[in-house]
Amino acid sequence: MKDSLRVKKNKNCRTGFGIAGRLTVHITACLLLFVLIMGTAFSLLLYSSSRQSYVNSLRSTAATIGEMVAASVQKRGVIVIGENGGEPYNSSQPGEGGPLRPDGEFRVSTAALARFISGITNATVWLIAPDQSGESYNMMFMMKDERYTDTAFASLNSRQQDFVRILFTGDYAIAEFFGNLFGEHTITVGMPIVNREGNAIGAVVMHGSASVIYDSFRSGLITMGFSMIAALIVGFIAAMLLSRKFTRPLLRINETAIRISEGDYGARTDVSGNDEIGVLARTMDEMGEKLEAANEESEKLQRVRQDFIGNISHELRTPVTVIRGSLEALCDGVVKEPELVGRYHAEMLKESKYMQRLVNDLLDLSRLQNPDFSMNIREFNLYDCVSDVVRSTRRIAAEKGVEVGFEYDANDLPFRGDYDRIRQMLLIVTDNAVKFTDAGSPGVAVKMSEGEITVTNTGRGINAEELPHIFERFYRSRSETNKNGTGLGLPIARQIALRHGVGISVKSVPGGETTFVFDFAGGGVSI
Repeated sequence: MKDSLRVKKNKNCRTGFGIAGRLTVHITACLLLFVLIMGTAFSLLLYSSSRQSYVNSLRSTAATIGEMVAASVQKRGVIVIGENGGEPYNSSQPGEGGPLRPDGEFRVSTAALARFISGITNATVWLIAPDQSGESYNMMFMMKDERYTDTAFASLNSRQQDFVRILFTGDYAIAEFFGNLFGEHTITVGMPIVNREGNAIGAVVMHGSASVIYDSFRSGLITMGFSMIAALIVGFIAAMLLSRKFTRPLLRINETAIRISEGDYGARTDVSGNDEIGVLARTMDEMGEKLEAANEESEKLQRVRQDFIGNISHELRTPVTVIRGSLEALCDGVVKEPELVGRYHAEMLKESKYMQRLVNDLLDLSRLQNPDFSMNIREFNLYDCVSDVVRSTRRIAAEKGVEVGFEYDANDLPFRGDYDRIRQMLLIVTDNAVKFTDAGSPGVAVKMSEGEITVTNTGRGINAEELPHIFERFYRSRSETNKNGTGLGLPIARQIALRHGVGISVKSVPGGETTFVFDFAGGGVSI
């Protein structure tokens, strides 16, 4: 059921609208918004640029026409247009030049001017000059197909008339309110015609159709539209690929998490990177390593627990069997001789003492491993404690014919800790040293220098493969010398050392010296 649920969950994660899909949509939406904003800005800039370019073109053409007319004016430099000039223009006389009239006015050949304007622009051109009274203006249409006509200034509305008057002040002007005269939206640019003295003697007005701007603008919009569509397509594909690239490590991390949750603590993401996903992957891998180590430690503790129970059962089985057998023999009357009965009693006493020592050692070890177990912490002279241990050990060693030597550099070494526990720790090691030392050998040497105590003996030594295990519970050599050992002495000594911050280490040469080193440099238990 659990596996089917996990498979269903993974399937929904892969086929649903997950992170990759949402990331793709969000990136595409941001890209679309960006394209719309840029498109709007580009459209405004394009229209403004197209309009300004067209206005500049009209201004340039108007300036060219004005300069041409101004250069042709002589003497008074007055342009006469239409019948108000005293002599009408005749379109049937295209070959007429522009001779001076007796009063110095200049007569313009409208046909020649129309042909010239037709060659340089598609706009409608007005040529404007003041009438003889100076209170009004004569105007003339010049069309792109070389047609021309005169019009009256009075036919213009007030805004259009004001536009014309501005030109005769010497300024150019731009307007968009002449469309009613042409039936379409136009852009109008006016330029004054200035003589050598800087006076405005006339004006040129260019009326360009706004459709030219719209056509250019429309062409730019079409190009921009295709570009935006292409950009969106490319952006969508790129967003989809990038989204998959970003989410692929997340899927890998998810798969690793599922494997770890199912007990596969060796699973790793194999994802590298310095970004947030890389950090997450490394965190997941570190968690897997810690869980794997914790699992191994848990399995080890389980094995130790099982071994502990097995060892306890084994250690208790022998004395219980001996005591029971002896009691059965005594109760059944099998053993009646007083001497034999005494031997049976002595054997039962020895086994009961062994059981008592085993139970006491187990209690000591259990208490020392409990962080809440309180000790009698006080400051004492370490020399006094070592001297006490050496005196006790010498009584035991004398029965075996082993000498115990004691060397020290100073007899005043303050230390803070539990005196009885430190004595127990040193006594365990010195007792083992005496136990594994043969009579007639150099004996046991206890040396104390500032911050360090060593216990050295010469005997069978400890093999290299046994050395890492001597502090484990119930680990003991199965030699005849150690047949009565419980295998708990050195573990107890190690726990006492740990509770007091004392370093403990051992060096041994098989068939040679074995040295236990206690490092008291830490000064004992802190307050």
